[in-house]
This record gives sequence, structure tokens and C-alpha cells, in this order.
Amino acid sequence: MIRLGPRQEGQSAPPRGRWPRAAAVLALAAVVLVLSGCTAEIAQPFSTIAPQNEKTEDIQNLYKITFWASLVVFIGVQVAIGYTALRFRRRNEDRPEQVHGSRKLEIAWTIIPAVILLVLFIPTAQTIFDHANDADRAAASDETFRVNVIGKQWWWEISYPDIPANPDDPEAGPIVTANEVFVPVGANVLFSLASNNVIHSFWVPQLSGKMDLIPGHDNKMQFVAEKPGEYWGECAEFCGASHAWMRFKVNVLPREEFDAWVAAWRTPPAFDANAETADVAEAPPAFGACIACHRVSGTNAQVAGQGIAQNPGYVDPATGEPVPGPGPNLTLMGCRDTIGAGILENTPENMETWLKRTDEVKEGVYMPNYYKQGLTDEQIAELVDYLESLRPADGCPGDDLLVGSEVAAPVIEAQDPNEDPGEDPQ
Repeated sequence: MIRLGPRQEGQSAPPRGRWPRAAAVLALAAVVLVLSGCTAEIAQPFSTIAPQNEKTEDIQNLYKITFWASLVVFIGVQVAIGYTALRFRRRNEDRPEQVHGSRKLEIAWTIIPAVILLVLFIPTAQTIFDHANDADRAAASDETFRVNVIGKQWWWEISYPDIPANPDDPEAGPIVTANEVFVPVGANVLFSLASNNVIHSFWVPQLSGKMDLIPGHDNKMQFVAEKPGEYWGECAEFCGASHAWMRFKVNVLPREEFDAWVAAWRTPPAFDANAETADVAEAPPAFGACIACHRVSGTNAQVAGQGIAQNPGYVDPATGEPVPGPGPNLTLMGCRDTIGAGILENTPENMETWLKRTDEVKEGVYMPNYYKQGLTDEQIAELVDYLESLRPADGCPGDDLLVGSEVAAPVIEAQDPNEDPGEDPQ
């Protein structure tokens, strides 16, 4: 039992070394905390305290207000605790005066939190409404760079309604890609955000706040892409089994590089399985397993659906097997940094792993495992070579971008997260 009050006769005093040891531990923790801020500069693309445009500067200012308000509250509470402990400590055996209420204190601890909440609420509400008004103005402007985003399970369909896939054929629709957004530097970008499955949340920490994608409701997000760079984003709303692997990138390019990317997207791939067909390039025979779900610009792979009206995919409750909806557009697949919306680095070895172990690498994915369904090793190799060849001969636009416009991208050896070290992926 813990005994409160003065030490009784015969009761031993606590060890004298306790407080010096505690002080030493606290001092060591403080040193580690300080030194942790002195590490070498590394890429931190998901940092919320490295704003790269006006929108995130606004959010950073709110963070600073919250931080300083919290610090004032923390110091005030600690001072009050220290004062109370010293001022009203027990000095003798007399019972201290018992206080059962204080109108002054009750008024104080009602007014002070209300004031703090107002200090936080007013600038936060003002920023929210300012950002919403910016999006409305962008939606009404003819100078806006428009990007449509549809949240899928678990990847992002990106389309550019003002940039036709084929300038000579308006019926061809807009440029469509997946998981990587390309915008020219200085553009006033307006994202139209939608979903045809569950609620997602679109978030690029260094460029914007969070905005939900809600089935049946379109939301808008606006920001100006002020600095060239590679900005990472992710889904910030739990949306199912592979929510954590629903990542994307916003590549802000100089105008000439952005134009080069558009031209590369419109250019048919160099590979042609049947050179006698002069109108379009043909995908290899093994791509026949993919053609119902994936498109490749400039090829015969043009039957897969795109857009909000398409079946989003689901798992058949009777069989437990995935029923796929349209998958990502694979044009310029060889230029993408990752496979599966961020789960694997885009290398030939990882592409083979993805094609052979799709359902193991990304839990819940609606893409069937065609290797288990009969594709041979030779057909998988043909698909790997083809997909990795979908890139411009003179290199991919934006390959030299810095992460967050400031830090060179680190060299990371990606690995299948379900693979044990040393396990042969074959």
C-alpha cells in the first residue's frame, strides 16, 4: 500500500541516487532529441512542415499558431503545477484548509480555453474559406490547368480534359494516365476529385491540404505549382485492404519538359508485334490477357473502359475471386517510378514479381493472377520486356526532378514486402 503523509518512525528514506539517475536519463533524451535535427539532408516527401507553395504556407502558418498556443498552455500548466506543489506543500501535521469551490478559478478556466479555441478557430476557418474560394475562381477561369482524378481501389486514374489524346481526333478523348500527375510549373491547377467505389482522400503534403473523394459528389482542389519538383502524395482516408499502398506523385515540370511528356504520351511505342499494320502498333500476343483492362496509347489496346462510369471492380461473394474493372492506362509505363501505386520500385525484376504474384504483393487487388491461371514464364517475360519498353527512346521527361524541389531522390532498393530476405522470387 502507498502511504501518504510524513515518514513514520523506523521507515527508511528513499535511495538518494534516484533523482540524479532520472536527471541523467532526461538529459540524455534531450541530447538525442536535439541531435536528431542535425542529420544529413534526406528526401522527406511526406513532410508537412516543408511547404512548397502558397497553399501549404497557409497551412504551415496554422500549424505555427497551434504550436505556439499549445506551448503557452503547456508552460502555463507546468508553472501552475509547480506553484501549487510548492505553495501548498505540507509543512506540519495540521490539516490544510479544504477548498470546495472557487468562482474566480471556474471563470478563469472557462474563459481561457474559449479564448484559445477562438485563436485557433478564426484563422483556420478563414483559411478553409479562402482555399474554397480559390477553387471556385479557378473553376470559372479559362486559364486554369484542369486535372480530373478518380480514386480507385487502390490506384488513381488521372485525366486531362483539356488535352486531347489525339489532336486530330476529338472522339479519342483526353490524355489518361495513372498514379503520376504531370503539370507545368506556374500553372494554376484545379483538381476535380471523384470516386466510384468508396471514400478516398487526395493529399500532397507539400502542395496542398487533404480533400475527400466521395462517391456521387465532386470536390475541387486548387493550387499553383510554383517550383519544379517531384511531390509525393497518398490516400489519407482508410479505403480498404491496400489503403497504405495507394500512393501517387505530382511531377511539376518546366513547360518544355511538360510539352515533351505530352508528345511522348501521344507517340506510339517503338515495339510493334505486327509491322504490317501501318495504322497502329500491335501489342505482343501475351498482352491479350491484359487488353480487356488496360490501354496503351497508339496501339491496338484501346478497348478497356476509362472514367467514372466504369465498373470499379469487386470480389465475387460466391467464389471469393476478384472481378476486375478497368485497370490503369499503361502508356509510358516504363517511365513510372513504381508499380502498383507505390508498392514496388519499377524494375524488370519487380515487374516480373508483380505479374507472377499480384495477389500476394498487394492484398485485395482486383487484378487476377494470370500466372496462376496459366500464363507461362515465356509469356510473363514477353510482358515484362514490353511494359518496360514503353518509354521514349531519348529518355523520360522529368527524370532529373528533385524530391520536393529541394532534395535529390535517394537510391532505394525496393523489395516485395511479402518476400522473406533471401527468398528466390521465382
